[in-house]
Amino acid sequence: MTSERIDALGLQLIETHSHLRDALDRLRSGTLPPDELALHCVAFCAAVSAHHGGEDATVFPALESRHPELREVLAGLRHDHEMVAELLRKAAALAGDLDAPGTLAELDGLAAILSSHFAWEERRLVAALNAIESPEVAAAVALPE
Repeated sequence: MTSERIDALGLQLIETHSHLRDALDRLRSGTLPPDELALHCVAFCAAVSAHHGGEDATVFPALESRHPELREVLAGLRHDHEMVAELLRKAAALAGDLDAPGTLAELDGLAAILSSHFAWEERRLVAALNAIESPEVAAAVALPE
């Protein structure tokens, strides 16, 4: 891992969020072939869950130890993660029938909440993340491969 990569953890967070936003937009757009929709929905839910799990287990504790002033922000983000986890469970359950009534509304609601969550997280954490030099934190910020 290069020092440029480590120095840009906040920017990596923004990139990860961008990929997740794009994936959700593809789900909501109806442009994916029907036989791929369920697979993409489940993969999206797993990616967001893994991203939030990495933040909760590695990124947030690292930030708390270096920036105690962020404790309330991080507590709010953890609360958001719990709320998003419930929405992801609903989305995964709907993945079997994405044409069912209410499915698009659920995905729209998830998109609105994630958009707000990601924007708030980016505003509050990017500068602090860019100051951290930790391969473990870098791995937790990125999407799983």
